[in-house]
Order: sequence, then C-alpha cells, then structure tokens
Amino acid sequence: MTATAASVEAQAKLNLLLRILAREESGYHQLETLFARVELADSVRCFTATTAREVQVTGADVGPMEQNIAYRAAEAFKRATGWPNGFRIEIEKRIPMGGGLGGGSADAGAVLRILNRLSPSPLAAAQLATLALQLGADVPFLTSEASWALAWGRGERMLALPPMPAREIVLLIPPFGVETKAAFGWIAESRRGSPLSAPAPMQLHDLDRWEGLARIAENDFETPVLHRHPELAAGLEALTAAGARIARMSGSGSTLYGVFERRPHLDALRLPEGMRLLGSRTATAVSAVRLLD
Repeated sequence: MTATAASVEAQAKLNLLLRILAREESGYHQLETLFARVELADSVRCFTATTAREVQVTGADVGPMEQNIAYRAAEAFKRATGWPNGFRIEIEKRIPMGGGLGGGSADAGAVLRILNRLSPSPLAAAQLATLALQLGADVPFLTSEASWALAWGRGERMLALPPMPAREIVLLIPPFGVETKAAFGWIAESRRGSPLSAPAPMQLHDLDRWEGLARIAENDFETPVLHRHPELAAGLEALTAAGARIARMSGSGSTLYGVFERRPHLDALRLPEGMRLLGSRTATAVSAVRLLD
C-alpha cells in the first residue's frame, strides 16, 4: 500500500559565518555563509489522502494560511510535479519566528522533503534544490540532507561539510524580530559610497575544528542591527561572560547564540530585560522523514 502521510522534525539553523557580498543589479545581495543545523526543531506532518489544501499551526501565530511558507512549498511542489491533488500540513512550532533561525524555511524544507518522499515520481536532489530556492535563500540548505554546509550566491551553491562534534548552544530570544528586508536595506545604506573590500579568505582548517571556526565567525548584519538595537550587544556580552566560545547573531537577527563546550548554569546568565533563553545543541545529522501509514 502506498504511503500517504509522513512526518519530520524541521531543525533550525545557525549562521556560524555570514558575509554579505556584492549587490546585483536585480537588488539581491550575494552572500557567503556557513550553515549548521541545531536540535531545536518544529514538528511537521503532511497528509496527501485529501482533497483539501490547508495548513494547521500550533505554537505560534504565522498569519494567513496562503502566505505561510510551508503552504507555498506544497503549492510549488504541486505546480512542479502535478502532485498531490490535496494536502493537509500540521506544524507544531518551537522555533522562534523572525529570529534568524530559519523557522519558516525549516518548515518549507520539511514539506518539500516529505512530499518528495511520498511522491510517486520524486524529484532528483538538484531539482528539489531549485524548487527550494524559489522560496528563500535558507530553504535549499534546509531541504538538503546536509547538517553542515557552506553556501554562496543566494544560497543555491552549497558544499556539504562533515559536522563538527556537537556543542551546547544557548539561544537568547529578544521580544522583537528583525525583518530581513529591512536588515538588507541597512547593509546597503551603510555601504553607500564606499567600495566593498574583499573578505578574508577561509582556510580548510578553520572549518574542521571549533577553535578555527571561533577565529573566523562573523556576521555582517550585526553592525547595522546592533546599532539600532543596542540591547542585543548586551546579550552578546552576557553570553561571552558566561564562557561562550562563539557569541554571535544568527542570520539577520534578532536571535543571539552562544556556543559552549558544556552547558553553562543558565540561571547565572544576566539577561537584558525582556529576553528569554533556550538551550539546544548543534546537530550531527539531519532528522529522517518517517512514514505514518
């Protein structure tokens, strides 16, 4: 009997390195980033034995269904393959929204992976990645089977990397998000009239051990975002004071993360007012799609 339902844990991502490069005539920025999945995840289930087309979300208000990126992922898969006739998507949200952790992109990637697993004519990996790119720069990585990867361009060029040993992660969640479009605008504003300097080259030994990564970890969004939200700088200082080997902002923000060799005493962290924290770990594998039938 053909399976008609499956589930997967849609893991969040961190940008352990994020460089914003030249801006194209189209307005898009080229980027260079090191992605790493973490164990924090949403739960996503898809059912295809239905004529409905719907998304049900618990744990967060994600707005109108038709604008939900998981719904758009299912619609994109249907347009590309002619299947499925209908779908019901159930999402249990745990990843904070609008925080640079790829929560929506992870859900979209999960839907594409599930539908491709259930499809009578699954797409090749390259075709699925092309479909994912239509939905956002983070979606190709979060649709892939890589737990770590370097990515360039708009996120479509990827080099899967062996994961580093798992490390404890502390996430600081501010009471506000940062709109990605606005953050790119701040980058463009700060660079107006100034030539873009070439980024420092990466060495392979910086990408196979945490000590090397700590030397090159950076995020070009931090300067303009922290300028507008100075409380985030206090959050990074709190993570560093607690012993984080790396303390950065993920993506365009606003979530901050600290990488620790062992779990710190979380109650000793002096958090800026309004921030909450979550503990997790970097992932060494991608969650597998599980059939439900």
